[in-house]
Amino acid sequence: MADYIAAIDCGTTGAKAIIFDRAGSWHGTAYQEYPCDFPAPNRVEQDAEQLFEACVDVLSRAVSDSGVDPAAIKALSFSTQRCTLIPVDRDCKPLRAAISWQDNRSDAQCDAIRQTIGERAFYQATGLPIANVWTLPSILWIRDIEPGLYADTHKFLNPHGFLLKRMGADTYVEDLSNASLHGLVSVARAQWDDDLIAATDVDRAKLPDLVPSGEVVGTLDPAIAERTGLSADTLLVAGGGDQQCAGIGAGVIRAGIGSVTLGTAGVVICSFDEPPFDPNGAIPAELHAYPGKYICEGLQATAGAALKWLRNVAQDATDGKGIEYALFNEMAAGVPPGSDGLVFLPHLAGAGAPQWNSSATGTFHGLTQGHGLGAMARSVMEGVACQNALILNEFEKADRALEEIRLTGGGAQSALWSQIQADIYNRPVRRLKEDEAGLLGAAILAAVGAGLFATIEEGVRQMVSTLESYEPDPDRHSAYSDLLASYSDLYDRLYRQRF
Repeated sequence: MADYIAAIDCGTTGAKAIIFDRAGSWHGTAYQEYPCDFPAPNRVEQDAEQLFEACVDVLSRAVSDSGVDPAAIKALSFSTQRCTLIPVDRDCKPLRAAISWQDNRSDAQCDAIRQTIGERAFYQATGLPIANVWTLPSILWIRDIEPGLYADTHKFLNPHGFLLKRMGADTYVEDLSNASLHGLVSVARAQWDDDLIAATDVDRAKLPDLVPSGEVVGTLDPAIAERTGLSADTLLVAGGGDQQCAGIGAGVIRAGIGSVTLGTAGVVICSFDEPPFDPNGAIPAELHAYPGKYICEGLQATAGAALKWLRNVAQDATDGKGIEYALFNEMAAGVPPGSDGLVFLPHLAGAGAPQWNSSATGTFHGLTQGHGLGAMARSVMEGVACQNALILNEFEKADRALEEIRLTGGGAQSALWSQIQADIYNRPVRRLKEDEAGLLGAAILAAVGAGLFATIEEGVRQMVSTLESYEPDPDRHSAYSDLLASYSDLYDRLYRQRF
């Protein structure tokens, strides 16, 4: 009997499950969207129970769709959105709406971290610039603003740890790759930092135990097994943060190879054998989902989300008729590079790396009556790529230049957006055979945990492959050099103070 692996991605906008074989081929899949809630300006929340139910549902449908004997599915692992905070009681029931990683309510708590610890000391310990996106400021916000709920919280979890426990994990755990974006983990020592915990006055007992990605943490809860059709003997294996899993699924496991993911967020990562601290403190240094390795990561909060926002606005204006991504691509392809002078800053949820400015907002600059929806769509694609180019420039300043860039995420399915990136980065970019790199990375971790592969390297060799390459065009790159200068100048003129 052939062996199979189940992987679930719990993202920001939806959950997806895939049943993989050991060659990386699909044998069943399902997807379900869920919303973010915006209860007030700068606040983004989600219903954690809805996330859990969606994950169980897509797993059940993927197993059914696969036609595979459930007994042949040896293990389950997760690729998850990171930093989103879920406070739970002793029965792992959420005590409030989850505070999303996109949430910006915790400015006061970030300021308190600056005053108590300091920007440089915080980065040297955690590998992170001080920013709302991490889990710690949200924990401090609950402690300060909802003290009764803080007292009632048994554990503060991220989606990964929450799903593992609800699916049957023996104890409350979090994998190291997710935890390294908490703001309380020493990236050099790969453990909770007791000095930071004491300095921020967080109750250590409310934090989960840390485990490496790829470790078996239990077996599937019988009730979940019954709902999904899987065996209760299915192994639960610690997965990782979506971007670290995508790094494994893209084969980013050695220096010189990087990936650009265009999902809800935009993320540029590369892999290292030592903690890749940035002398300027602008680029996070994190733990990889490959135990013992590290990544540096440049994050922008709204990449694919910016294009989705524009699509949703267009659909609302047309009663939801006929505005799909394929049409957006077609319209944008008819507009010349530079979008006829239209520049877009994609900071719909604040600016991430390298500016780290939660007050930055999305901006169309140069908009005239001559610009149509195609120009706006292309300028969104170009703006997201320009932000990634600024991140790549920071990589180069720290001697982290990439020889090869691999494209993952939904944005990689657009040939136009892929070519725009090659032209702006002035580097060849390669599309992966498997766009769902996060799910593939989680599947590789599950397979290693189940003993189907001896090492992650073996899993990558067997399951990861690339497709077409996009080469930069010199003339378009020249035009985009001017655009990038205009893009950077526009940000500087709007936000001269670095937050």
